[in-house]
This record gives sequence, structure tokens and C-alpha cells, in this order.
Amino acid sequence: MTEFNENEYKREWRKENMKPVRASFKKDFVDQFKEACKILGISQADAIREAMNNTIQKADEISKK
Repeated sequence: MTEFNENEYKREWRKENMKPVRASFKKDFVDQFKEACKILGISQADAIREAMNNTIQKADEISKK
């Protein structure tokens, strides 16, 4: 019987269930974003997730009309 490898399990789960989103912006803009997130006490991922969810909701509203 093989021993359970938690790291391998997590790696496989991420591979099957997660997808990266990439973008490049000017350094000053990214620095402002990082500082804004710090001030707001949220992670960059949380800010991006919120923006993505808002975009999805707007598109859903338009498509229902």
C-alpha cells in the first residue's frame, strides 16, 4: 500500500481544478494596486476575484435581457 502524499494530492488537485489568469501592467500601476490592497487589508487575489465576479454578474444581467 502506498503512503498518502499530501503535496502530490494538492498539486494534482490544482492541476485539475485551477487555471491561472495573467496580465502585465506598468510598474507604477502595479505598485499602486499593491499599496491599495494593503491599505484595504485584502489580498491581490481577492481584489482580482471581486473584479472578475462583478464582470461575470454584469454579463449575466445583459444576457438575461
